[in-house]
Amino acid sequence: MELFWLKSRLDAFIAQVEGSAVLQFADGTKTTINYAGNTEHNYVSLGKELIKDGKLEKEGITLEKVINYLEKNPASQNIYLPRNPRFIFFKDTKNAPTIGILNVPVTPERSIATDKSLMPPGALAIIRAPFPFINQGKIEQRLVSRYVLDQDTGGAIKTPGRVDYYIGVGKQAGDRAGSIVNKGELYYLLLKD
Repeated sequence: MELFWLKSRLDAFIAQVEGSAVLQFADGTKTTINYAGNTEHNYVSLGKELIKDGKLEKEGITLEKVINYLEKNPASQNIYLPRNPRFIFFKDTKNAPTIGILNVPVTPERSIATDKSLMPPGALAIIRAPFPFINQGKIEQRLVSRYVLDQDTGGAIKTPGRVDYYIGVGKQAGDRAGSIVNKGELYYLLLKD
């Protein structure tokens, strides 16, 4: 078993929300960590908690806005971070790619996560929705239609109509992923009996 100390509680929170992370050490070396289990407590959305307490507006809420609020109000981390009792455990995957529930690497821009009690794992689907892209240093939304594979799930994905879209690894991917909160369409391609 290995134990890693992260720079901040907020970094640990983001890793738990994402289910995996790349860790960079002071000497410049890196490793990856991937989901290994959880405490089985229900996930509590910090965004919803901040909205409920009047700290953020419901309209246009994103992970980026939640993180910005918690960074600008560090004392609030002691109030809000403990409200989510679900704790994620990780394993050191030694720079291996992120693995989804099908035990194969997830693919940037092509893998989605859904509630597996509702949606079939490994199914091919077509997604049509606005997605964030970086244009001259700013994030803009562009309508995308493409094939995706339902290769993962998550603790916060427990309802119909909820899909998480895997953007990739790195700061740019993180910035883009943190601004996804769009409505779209998802069509599964299934065999008819």
